[in-house]
Amino acid sequence: MSQHASQNRPGALLPESMPLYVQIKNLLIARVIKGEWGPGELLPSEMRLAAEYGVHQGTVRKALDEMAAQNLVVRQQGKGTFVNASSMRHSTYHFFRVLPKAGGSMEAPTTEFVSVETVPATAVEHDRLNMPDEQRDVVRSVRVRRFAGVPKIIERVSQPAYLFPGLAELYRELQPETTYGLIERRYRVLVVKVVERLTAVAASADDAALLEIAAGTPMLEIDRIAEAIDGQFVEWRVSRCLTDAHEYVVELT
Repeated sequence: MSQHASQNRPGALLPESMPLYVQIKNLLIARVIKGEWGPGELLPSEMRLAAEYGVHQGTVRKALDEMAAQNLVVRQQGKGTFVNASSMRHSTYHFFRVLPKAGGSMEAPTTEFVSVETVPATAVEHDRLNMPDEQRDVVRSVRVRRFAGVPKIIERVSQPAYLFPGLAELYRELQPETTYGLIERRYRVLVVKVVERLTAVAASADDAALLEIAAGTPMLEIDRIAEAIDGQFVEWRVSRCLTDAHEYVVELT
């Protein structure tokens, strides 16, 4: 990398022991984090980025290929490279893993917001979301997912209020089917990773009332933390699912 490029490129100087394409990749990611390019927006061409950083075009291409492999960007032949966004992924429900069992209807679920409020975080919420000590409020929502009109999933979701001012009002107004697309569009926060833990549980009285089932009915609990491109935890979601007609599906390639 040229001295001129090192002095003038956006982003901080990175350790020169790193391969050059890794340095470029990290600098590009930093610019996405800062909001220079939002979800779904087109990045500059490889040629322009190469000139900007004073490197060969092939170095930029390798950096962008790595970002594509990590699902941070989408490469479209003849169009360019775009910051990944929900609208550009394979499905609106990119992170949705509960599907009808074989032979069942593949109709997408509908979402009902039972409640939405901005409230002080519990100690557990504060810890799970890794929130700064001075930030104490979360946007807490309860949602029911229905398949063919039948309630099958309860989602209890907590999100840091300081990251998403006005989010509770948006949820009440828009009632979005997928919330990641909303926070990507409105807040330029790109969700790139979720970590889920699965447990078998019995339906509580609250679960039973919302899903119209008997208390104690066996359910699958999915505990999820969603992470943004900058490493911030942006959501803690606990879903409880009936498995009489649906199952949790993971496809590994």
